[in-house]
Amino acid sequence: MASLSGPPRVASTDAAQLTPRQVLDVLRAAHRAPSIHNTQPWLFRVLPDGVEVLDDFRRALPASDPKGRDRVVSCGAAVRNAELSVARLGRRPQTILFPHGPEEQTVAGVIAGVAEPVSDHTEDLYRAIWERRTHRRIFMASTETDDVPPAVVSAVTGTHVRLAIVPAPLRTRFAQLVWDAAQQQVVDDERRAELLRWTRRQTADDGVPARSHGNAPFPVDSLLVRTLPPEPSAPPWMMESLASGPVVVLLTEGDDRPDWLSAGIALESVLLATTAAGLVTSFLNQVVQQEAYRSSVVKLLGEVGYPQVVLRIGQPLVDVPVTPRRPLTDVTLGWPLPPLDAAPAGQLST
Repeated sequence: MASLSGPPRVASTDAAQLTPRQVLDVLRAAHRAPSIHNTQPWLFRVLPDGVEVLDDFRRALPASDPKGRDRVVSCGAAVRNAELSVARLGRRPQTILFPHGPEEQTVAGVIAGVAEPVSDHTEDLYRAIWERRTHRRIFMASTETDDVPPAVVSAVTGTHVRLAIVPAPLRTRFAQLVWDAAQQQVVDDERRAELLRWTRRQTADDGVPARSHGNAPFPVDSLLVRTLPPEPSAPPWMMESLASGPVVVLLTEGDDRPDWLSAGIALESVLLATTAAGLVTSFLNQVVQQEAYRSSVVKLLGEVGYPQVVLRIGQPLVDVPVTPRRPLTDVTLGWPLPPLDAAPAGQLST
């Protein structure tokens, strides 16, 4: 596949025109990407040979995501899914990042390039698009020696994003950082009000419905919907829980929109590799959403750069349901879509 980072790439003259059915497959895959509070902050513009992904500024979260970092990361995840869908059509995806500049609304174009065989790896990752869930429930008990699968570590190769594993001896200290950052969010009235607006939707086609919430307080439910009274020290069970399994951090060299987009592309690569390995992930992003704690994360890990995403990896004790998606007609610009009642080829039932 084409490199997913660095300067914008010029589309190949070998670009192939896609059929409406193929474009619909790409759109469906991109639309299954994860997003902050399941806001689905993207729009898609259909091209003759692919799609463009746009940042939907109207779905901003001023309290939770004042800089728009998590929104751009979410768009990056949609870009990665579009690439995989194009690859599964037997075409090499060519990705142009920020074709009109880093501050413009269009974050990427994904073009169907030259023909190439569909690998088993592509099939596995494409299948994982439909199987992936953000896990907000309890994890199975694990040990301090648990390792991150090599396929998950290598998923960021070529993205200019680094994956750092929190060493087992440092997990307790890292858990305390996460707890401290979460406590600041718990007492932020505007942030909590915004969160509640996106988690009290039982029949909506966006947000996180109650059926997808955790069944215990943070950190089991990473959304901070259910929380314990603010305390300076985390309860022992919480520290034990967060310190008992693998935690990884995605870092970038810079901290602007291109870096956030690259982080989103790398994030979805990691999430799909994790799903393909039979594991699940939950987000512990409070520690990177609170600016005051980001430098502490870097220092604790002995790293350099800017932490963008924190993931907890493990075995699920229970399954979680799929979160809803808005109709494609609501997120696609300028194209009369074919009927949407038939599932695309290869899509698994969710």
